[in-house]
Amino acid sequence: GGGGARGGPGRGSGRAGPAGRAGRASPQFALCGAAWTAYRVCPLDPGSERVLVVEAEVRGIRLFDFLTQMLPGLRGAAARQLVAAGDVTVNGAECLHDRRLRVGDVVMLPATAGTGPAAATRRQRLDAPLAVLAETATALVVDKPPGLPTVPTRDGRDGGVHARLAALRPGQDLRIVHRLDRDTSGCLLLAKGLAAAQHFDRQFSEGLVQKTYVAVVDGAPLQDEFVVERWLGPDPRRPGKVVVGAAGSRGFRDARTVVTVRQRFSRHALLELRPQTGRGHQLRVHLASLGHPIVADADYGGRPLLLSELKTEYKLRPGVAEKPLLSRLFLHAERLELDDVDGQRLAVRAPLPADLEMALQRLLRFDQARR
Repeated sequence: GGGGARGGPGRGSGRAGPAGRAGRASPQFALCGAAWTAYRVCPLDPGSERVLVVEAEVRGIRLFDFLTQMLPGLRGAAARQLVAAGDVTVNGAECLHDRRLRVGDVVMLPATAGTGPAAATRRQRLDAPLAVLAETATALVVDKPPGLPTVPTRDGRDGGVHARLAALRPGQDLRIVHRLDRDTSGCLLLAKGLAAAQHFDRQFSEGLVQKTYVAVVDGAPLQDEFVVERWLGPDPRRPGKVVVGAAGSRGFRDARTVVTVRQRFSRHALLELRPQTGRGHQLRVHLASLGHPIVADADYGGRPLLLSELKTEYKLRPGVAEKPLLSRLFLHAERLELDDVDGQRLAVRAPLPADLEMALQRLLRFDQARR
């Protein structure tokens, strides 16, 4: 893994590259204490090269693996192309992509590597127009992608769904009625105008809206169906987080969730969750309080979903840090059902996103292989 540089911009390298590579600007790198620290260095000008120095923790790693690990925006094919084109050097010399690196090896590559289309994919997905799942004269249900907050963040850097309302239906007064956590995907209801917003808000307040979520959790509950009832309130030690408290505690409110096990795996379970109340982080905290936190929900004890824990005889290459199969918590707002302003019943379903579908297929595949 990389580290941060202390102090100034470090010092330039006078190392000459192979023939034909003269004329490149001097790369920039930093020396931290008595040992080189491998990390990405911001170039001082567009012609600068990026320098990565191999740490002891990754000794023996292949050049290809090192590049993709240090530069998340660099895909496998792009990394191989860079090496094949001679744009990557190790200690000033060109080499093959499967070369094993030693401690102190200096890897140099173009400053723009890992900042192209592949690195921008996630941002482009979040900036894409919201997918509409259903629409009536007074309601609009969209499929919120993971990574996008419902309302603007406190620092104002991300306007979330709120910032996309004007472009979604120009000239209409769209209003957010409820929220989904940033990394939760699925059905999000928007009201058209104040009167519709007040109607839907009453439905939520009176518990008339049926919400169904799906989640994969660590371990598996013993019962196939049960109810979780816990009082929830703010965590005094972690601002913005929620904890379980004693009934009637000041600042705490009762919360109720109906849980059904849809499928059991060796070490996990796929659950259907039907919250009867709408407290912040309710599903995440309720499941964590049972000892079955949602997969990859680091805030509440969820462990990453790792192939090494699913696949028998899994072997990790030396120096390669294993990447989780899922980059966010496995929680999806699958279905929303409520009465529209005109009295008609509105039922909407959001398909499982590709990242969750892939993770679920991996669980099923390797679980069957274990049996």
